[in-house]
Amino acid sequence: MPLGFSLSENLKVVEGLVPQVGAAAAVTSDYICVKNVQKLFAVVHYNQGDATNHTWRVLRATDVTPTGAVVIANAVQIWSNLDCATSDTLVKRTDAINYASGIGQTHKVVVFEIDPITLGDNGAGVDYTCVAVGSTAAVAATSYVEIMFYAVPRYAGPADMQPTLITD
Repeated sequence: MPLGFSLSENLKVVEGLVPQVGAAAAVTSDYICVKNVQKLFAVVHYNQGDATNHTWRVLRATDVTPTGAVVIANAVQIWSNLDCATSDTLVKRTDAINYASGIGQTHKVVVFEIDPITLGDNGAGVDYTCVAVGSTAAVAATSYVEIMFYAVPRYAGPADMQPTLITD
């Protein structure tokens, strides 16, 4: 019996950070607009080559340039696999605004599940509609990282007919 779900037809897939070697600097994905998104999955794919405890965080802004960029204020759901060579299971972590992926020199995946409604303004009168994911510290030149976004569109219809997420 067919599943009726196709990643490429049902989700908008957007590259946030091209796969790259760390340059001994913090990294941040491109900002994407989530005005027309029901749910967003931000996936950090990280091959850690050093023993630094890296923290990944979700950022919000009012546009993709990114105007007024700050760390999100509301906790999001987080899953991770801290050693993809030995397991293919994502483990649910404590909801938070960031996630420390540990010191293990392993191949890791961290998933942030973001509901755009929670970006809000927290009474500040600012309409946050764009997000990015980044590290809080330098990524070593011995490590590799990429960030992908998988968006569930807010409106019915195939993903290729949905508004772009890379502009406002």
